[in-house]
Amino acid sequence: MTNEHAENSVRLLDIIYDLYGKDKRYPDGYTPFFLSDSGDVILSDILQNELSKDENRDLLSWAHENIIDLFE
Repeated sequence: MTNEHAENSVRLLDIIYDLYGKDKRYPDGYTPFFLSDSGDVILSDILQNELSKDENRDLLSWAHENIIDLFE
């Protein structure tokens, strides 16, 4: 794992925790994404909106490529 990958992992998980940490279903009963029938990652609307902000935009494509590994 590269430093960049580790930093992105921590940033993304921090964002997810900030958004969902108070939800009693998280993390066991809820994930902030799902897979489409074709296998594409679809982020929850809330997470998609957060990652679309200027300060998080660099994580958007990274999240689509790596979020599954963070929840395995």
